[in-house]
Amino acid sequence: MSNPETASDFNPFNPTDLDSRYAAMEQMRNTCPVTPIGDRQWYAATHAGVLTGLKNVDKFVGSFIDTSKLPPDEVMISAIPEPRHGKIRRVINSVMAPHRTMHAEGFIRELAVGLLDDAIAKGRSSPDTQAVNPQTDNPEAAQSQAASFDLIDEYVDPIPSAVIAHVLGVPTEDFQKFRRWSDELLENQNADLNSEGVPKTMSQGHPEFAAYIQHQIDIRRAALETPDDLIGRFIGADIEGEPLSDDMIRTQTMFLIIAGNETTRNWLGNYLTTLAYDPQLYAKIKNQPDIREKFMEESLRRDCPVQIVARAATQDTVIEGQSVPQGDQVVFGIASANRDEAVFENPADFNFDRSDLKKHLAFGAGPHICPGASLARLEARVALDVFCERVSSFSVQAGYEFQYNPVFWALGLRSLPVEVISEP
Repeated sequence: MSNPETASDFNPFNPTDLDSRYAAMEQMRNTCPVTPIGDRQWYAATHAGVLTGLKNVDKFVGSFIDTSKLPPDEVMISAIPEPRHGKIRRVINSVMAPHRTMHAEGFIRELAVGLLDDAIAKGRSSPDTQAVNPQTDNPEAAQSQAASFDLIDEYVDPIPSAVIAHVLGVPTEDFQKFRRWSDELLENQNADLNSEGVPKTMSQGHPEFAAYIQHQIDIRRAALETPDDLIGRFIGADIEGEPLSDDMIRTQTMFLIIAGNETTRNWLGNYLTTLAYDPQLYAKIKNQPDIREKFMEESLRRDCPVQIVARAATQDTVIEGQSVPQGDQVVFGIASANRDEAVFENPADFNFDRSDLKKHLAFGAGPHICPGASLARLEARVALDVFCERVSSFSVQAGYEFQYNPVFWALGLRSLPVEVISEP
């Protein structure tokens, strides 16, 4: 383990190991809730400070990069200020609302069953390999086959890509493309500047992805009857009488596919990792379906898939007593807020018996709370249910070393090789 970072050398854009990262966050919460981290940059560490920033959408606008020089129609929804943000978001909400996404449950279950069954079948060392299910009272009566496979690659990663495609109305059979394109865009986001030093648009950052979405727009514009999906609703929408341009529709659709893919897969991978290292906890979760949602919420809090979000101050403001001038960037520490001792007792502990399970800020807060939160929760629940139905026990393969997600704002794994004992 490396020496813990201090507030003076903490860099949220280049995080070190988890122990060091969380130690630095704790120090900031206790000594300097809003810490300067660079030229006109601040890090907000407390739950109260982060909540204030997330709720005050009139004072902050999304800003990991400077979007001021981008064409307005090619700025992603998270960086569009009010009131235009709200008008575009209403279209997104009309598709992502719980009463619409709930209808995807059957698709998610069928997808998860197919993925897991295929992974188990491919991962068996041989057709004759047998292993006793350790959780049965009658080992001789319940023989199960052992399988080895990468849980992230074979099960976790494909689910969000396919589901977001299904919900947004783009071909689900292309989910592997969305998965690859998302990785490529996100892992190169720090280098996405054009020759003049201006951030690239999403279309410039990945022309292949952009061309694919543009083709989907063209299909809908040429159709006699526009499909009732996200792209179709964007086409039929207007802002103060002006229809949305193809650039706007393409940018927001690409953003939603990436966001729906990246954050949810990190969450699924994080909670399955917790269970893989704690067989007693897995047995409890497997045998008590009624506590699974509590377990997932605690996973969101403790192992937050989105560690930070950045906002630019649109006016002079104050956070936790610290003056923040207009134009300064504030990095809101979602992961730090979710481990704030003032809100969560013994925050490093995994405890899904907490009374405050949903006070976490993993999905944000306020008017700009993640529009896909209900869909992500549905995916996470169904994926866990299917896993519990089909897997008696599982563990991480010997010698595995964590391979973390290289995306600087995320916490998740890129692989998790496991040994699985399937249900007989």
